Amino acid sequence: MSELNESAEFLVPTVREVQQMFAELLSHDEDITWDLLSANQGDILKNKVNEFKAQIDDPNSMRLVNGDLFDSIWYYRKYTNGQSLTSLFFVMIVENVTDPKLAEQSRSWYLYPVFRCRRCVENNTGQNNSSLECCMVYVNQYDSIEGWDNFVQNSRLRPGLMVTPNRGVYKLIDGEVELNAYCIPGRLRTKMLSRDRCISAEDVQEALIRPTESITNLKYDGFFGLYRVQLGGKLYDSVLYQLLVSGHRKSVIEAENLSDSLTLFTHGINNSRLSSLMIKDQNSSVVLGNYLKRVFDTIFWKTNRIEGKVDLIRSANEVPTKNDLYLFFHRKLRKQYNRCFSVEKNTIKVEDLGSALRNNIENQENIEILITVMTKHLKPEMIQLILQLTQSFMESTREELWQLLKYHISTDIVLYQVIRIVLEDFSNLDPNEVKEQSSYILGHIKARFVSYNPNSPPELLKKCRKCVGYYHISKIDLSAQ
Repeated sequence: MSELNESAEFLVPTVREVQQMFAELLSHDEDITWDLLSANQGDILKNKVNEFKAQIDDPNSMRLVNGDLFDSIWYYRKYTNGQSLTSLFFVMIVENVTDPKLAEQSRSWYLYPVFRCRRCVENNTGQNNSSLECCMVYVNQYDSIEGWDNFVQNSRLRPGLMVTPNRGVYKLIDGEVELNAYCIPGRLRTKMLSRDRCISAEDVQEALIRPTESITNLKYDGFFGLYRVQLGGKLYDSVLYQLLVSGHRKSVIEAENLSDSLTLFTHGINNSRLSSLMIKDQNSSVVLGNYLKRVFDTIFWKTNRIEGKVDLIRSANEVPTKNDLYLFFHRKLRKQYNRCFSVEKNTIKVEDLGSALRNNIENQENIEILITVMTKHLKPEMIQLILQLTQSFMESTREELWQLLKYHISTDIVLYQVIRIVLEDFSNLDPNEVKEQSSYILGHIKARFVSYNPNSPPELLKKCRKCVGYYHISKIDLSAQ
């Protein structure tokens, strides 16, 4: 009886409540959002996919599912000039209900992740790089399907009423998520159903009524999670567990494990400060949502300066972890012994530099990591030179690239690229040589970003017969990672 009373106190969130949370995390009002990965950033997508990747013991069952989720998503780079443009959304299935309103209020559901991939853009002028009304591709654990209608009609998810945003695009209308309901035919075979990988309301219910002290961290296992928590013999993904039970009770998930799992939502690998805040706060989704809103707000305001309509594209923040950055410095400077400096980090003040650098910081944690590691390995003169090169790029080149690429470039990424080139090409760390080669360094970084362009040349685009948009299939090495 006590368990029932506790269960009643901590109710499983409704379908609408869950989708409202995801919409606040993954959308920006009525705009369409995408995550960008260049052809050499496949590992970041792999880390995301590993949060959902099916682990199937029976090799004969591989034909029943989308065996390699990463390859299935990565394949559709052919539509985006060799770069990957994807966005995560969630499908929720409610059984034995035909009324959409009842389905939205149901506390009995099954949750599936789906990646949508960009295929077409609105026109072939190079101005309206928007895909809001265009064809997209949908990839889940069972299928890779082009077109929303095909996805609804032919998806092999479990049968029932599917409640999800239209065409997989989360929209907030006056702060409320816009949802549609679709009847899913029973195409999921019995054998597949036994291996169906999803989070159910029953899983969350168990997490709510069990004492939090029974949660333990586990190594990678199963469909949901690189790091998972266990309650009553069942496993739960750390970040989704934290979000779905957020507001009911505090979690004992380790911040380090949650930080790794947060790559799913943040599109970056340095999240330790964010994960600590989420664990300390009673409502993790609000903490994460506020962080993501700041990022997309920045992209939105920059986008307003571009003529025509464009998608909101978030580029990957590839600044390494502090440990990896230390290893990078040691590897590049291994021939220079006794190279260790004790520059006070507080003497390096970003606020003393120009507004172009300060105003385009995406993740303060990244900046602190980069400055901290520099102060341990570089002389003050070299540190200031690197910061000045970063400032110069942000002032003179970033705006030009913004107009070309249609996505925001942050100070974090540029600073890391300056450090990388200086250490790789000027490992003797001669300030005079670095100054003389400033144009080379800035040009090299510019060329790197230009190579990340997800937009095909307008003259190559051809009209799509299925939507209002245009597309081009690039001839690229689809296996490159």
